Amino acid sequence: MPIPTPRPSTNPSAPPAATAVYLPRDVVNAPEVKAAIARRSAERGDDADMAAWLLNHFFRWAIGSFGNVLPVQSPADYLAAAGPDKPLPEWLAKQLLPRAPAVQDKDNKDKSKVGNTDPPAAEASSKTFYYLDPEHLLLVDRERMLVEFLRSRRGTRLEQKLQRITCFMAMALWEQEHQRMQAKRKKGWVPSSGLALKELLRTPNGVIFEFIGSHAALREEMAYESFHMQHCLGQFANLKKLNGGYGEQYASAAQSGRLRLFTLRSAGNLPHVTISLEVHADGLRVDQIKGKQNRHPVRKYADDVLQFLRTLPPRGERHSDCEGMGLVFEPETANDASSTTQGQWKFVTDVRSPDFLLSVMSGNFHLIEHFEQPPPALQWLLLRIAPHELARLRQMDVAVAAAARLTLPANRLPPSLQAASSEAPAAMMEIEGISLSAAVCAPLLGAASP
Repeated sequence: MPIPTPRPSTNPSAPPAATAVYLPRDVVNAPEVKAAIARRSAERGDDADMAAWLLNHFFRWAIGSFGNVLPVQSPADYLAAAGPDKPLPEWLAKQLLPRAPAVQDKDNKDKSKVGNTDPPAAEASSKTFYYLDPEHLLLVDRERMLVEFLRSRRGTRLEQKLQRITCFMAMALWEQEHQRMQAKRKKGWVPSSGLALKELLRTPNGVIFEFIGSHAALREEMAYESFHMQHCLGQFANLKKLNGGYGEQYASAAQSGRLRLFTLRSAGNLPHVTISLEVHADGLRVDQIKGKQNRHPVRKYADDVLQFLRTLPPRGERHSDCEGMGLVFEPETANDASSTTQGQWKFVTDVRSPDFLLSVMSGNFHLIEHFEQPPPALQWLLLRIAPHELARLRQMDVAVAAAARLTLPANRLPPSLQAASSEAPAAMMEIEGISLSAAVCAPLLGAASP
């Protein structure tokens, strides 16, 4: 079940995949990004060709086209992005210094003598730098998806010309493969005997079973899971022999004990969530948690997965699949932010630490709809970073609503604010001498009280 393709890059100049080229961008921590890619490759045990491809093609794509970067135009921007424990590099500090004013020509100098005698102010540096989090969840997901796809092409012509395959081409090939799989999924149906499953846990919506890696019916059960879930866990290249392709990787890992596979099934033996955990010397780690078509499992099954995570606890690490469905591991105290054992798995609405909640929600604003009354700080963050998600709010703080009307174009306001604005009176009011429309500050129907 490969990671679904993240949203396309927000870089407006990114060309289509067929003609795509690697774009230049001044990423201030590029060496750190490259080192992180190399470290993850070594931890996975990638062969030399795969490691070389990642350090060339994937690195260049990340630097030039990955959308989730932060602009750095001042020392404060750098510290906010990199953290206070990473001092501002001396070379970057020089680059961010205000530029000296441009030399005026003789006529302008003569005119300045008659008019303005003040010296021209220094100009801010017009060059924009960027900071890319080497461990960004979406970056790591995209990397793993590409490695998984390229590994599945071992023994084909694609493997022989790997170093000539750009990152854009690899992503386009993955999408084509995904579409083909969707069109042919009915041809790969295999009945479930249930012999390769053992019951692990009864949950509110069914039973969580573990696949038995040593059982002869393992691959048939994996193929059955993929047919219903429409993902690649049991998508084998050879449908008769059930080998090759994506399914071969998962079956081999499960048979060797490197991976543990689980499925949440309800009455009628219907799968709803597929879970894989990596087996390491220091414990279990979440590999993937997928709903149908590689989407995040729906809210209905979050409590089932939460019970699973608490029963068979993997390391308490942040993971995009967990956070995408609203499940997080919150350390016991703020000082234990790096702890993977002292804390608890919980649903995002139960997080206690405001800072941790903001950190999780900054990349998962779709979860805002689960909050009956979201904290004001969370609403302000939503307005600042993802105003298009304001429509998901059940209740909106009056101040946030007013700020949204003042800062957003009318066509970008959520429907509730557009309706309130059109129905509100056009009278004017003054606050400390500043004229404001009463419609801007009018509270929403059902809005949260300040």
